[in-house]
Amino acid sequence: MEGTERFCINKSGFWKVLIVDDDNFIHRMLKEINKDLTFEDKGIEFYSAYTSQEAVNILKRNEDIALVLLDVFLEEKDSGLGLAKYIREDMKNTDIRIVLMTGKGSSSLQDEIILNYDINGYENKTDLFSKKMNTVILSSLRSFRDINRIKNNRESMEKVVSSISKLYEKDALNDFLISSLCHLSSLINQCKGRDECNINSFAAVRQGETHIFNIVGGTGKYKDSINKKIRETVSETDLIKANKIYNGGDHELFDNCYIARYKSTAGNEAIIFIENDDNVDYVDMELLDVFHKSISATFDNLCLNLEIEATQKEILYTLGEVTEARSEETGSHVKRVSKYCKLLAEEYGLSQRDTMLLTHASPIHDIGKVAVPDNILLKPGKLTSEEFNVVKTHTTIGYNLLKNSKREILKAASIVAHEHHERYDGKGYPRGLKGEEIHIYGRIAAIADVFDALGSPRVYKKAWVINDILKYFKEESGKHFDPNLVDILFDNLDKFLEIKEKYSDENAKVIGQASDNNNES
Repeated sequence: MEGTERFCINKSGFWKVLIVDDDNFIHRMLKEINKDLTFEDKGIEFYSAYTSQEAVNILKRNEDIALVLLDVFLEEKDSGLGLAKYIREDMKNTDIRIVLMTGKGSSSLQDEIILNYDINGYENKTDLFSKKMNTVILSSLRSFRDINRIKNNRESMEKVVSSISKLYEKDALNDFLISSLCHLSSLINQCKGRDECNINSFAAVRQGETHIFNIVGGTGKYKDSINKKIRETVSETDLIKANKIYNGGDHELFDNCYIARYKSTAGNEAIIFIENDDNVDYVDMELLDVFHKSISATFDNLCLNLEIEATQKEILYTLGEVTEARSEETGSHVKRVSKYCKLLAEEYGLSQRDTMLLTHASPIHDIGKVAVPDNILLKPGKLTSEEFNVVKTHTTIGYNLLKNSKREILKAASIVAHEHHERYDGKGYPRGLKGEEIHIYGRIAAIADVFDALGSPRVYKKAWVINDILKYFKEESGKHFDPNLVDILFDNLDKFLEIKEKYSDENAKVIGQASDNNNES
């Protein structure tokens, strides 16, 4: 026989208490005496179990039970003690409070049980039918609450620290803020254990040089507010609070919400807004301050790293364009190669980090050509074998220029420069690598470079038409190129052609002319 009885309906929920006793009189008396008992504005929800197995079933279905009032002599002499041991050792539940009840007084037995079992109280049943019961239940609930707060705060801090590992992922700034939003909410609202956080909260980032903040992620009623402005989303009262923090505050826990502002030395700014799920008297302000400082420091470091990476990317594009300009080719070639590499990397399944590195390293795949003499590099006719051997050195020269850098992008660029002329069948240069001996960066860059080179005019040839280019790739699949990547090229041909058109040399000239005209006006 199992049952549940609910008292004191309260919007904040209930504290769950499990009574385990084979005497129904005990259940009825405990529920009746404590039916009006509340703790922190929450009533008590009593669950009844009359055997050890019933108790186990209820505990498995209700992991948030706070207190078990357990008969020592349930069913058999040691059944209650066995259940207490099962809860601690088999269910690994050290949070729940266990108070043993007995109708047989024995100080020696009590001493033995308290010493050998992980329990939190040992009471005579006759005493429980008095006001003492209120003390037993309230002290147990308070202990359960404090244990869970400590655990929740520790777990939240660990999650905030672990979120630093996301610094180098795609859209890392937004990802970091959204992750921090969830961890802060778990601290403020004690929402541990929820599969999905339904607290109303959002993270927003300042747009450019304006004072406008757009939401980049949210939960609860703000879940669908991405890209909306803060001032269009929150109430007038909450907007006043947000402006207070923005205009000189740091972070503050208001009566109904928590608002924090983050500003980096690179000029980036963000705001986190979290509504309070309940009263905030229990929030550990010192720990919240530690959280805030940790997030602020990480936010600043992340923004600086992103600024450095953006500068590196710009320099690499510029170097790539300079290299191509020397061989009388447009800078659009390096843009197209970069876009092709990105598309191939994504469709191949490379990680976001690897895709980013290859995308921004590929523009300087021919950086070694700076050492190739003009009379060879710009020769309109066919190269002699000796001249071609000189051209081939650009792969090794480019590698040697970049290989000693400690920057990830330049390390990736050294691989691309070194291996983009290797062939899948092992007949390429400079090392004659074969198959997957060639780094995936090199295999991808080979397809991107050749696809664009064949379709573009050079001093020594005219541009090929698309049908001839596709025929060549079919013939060279498994020979010159990785067959899996060739399949990706054909499966996404429309996307390749879209890139080819968008970044065509003709479009680049039109854009350049428009810029010149604007400068004259």
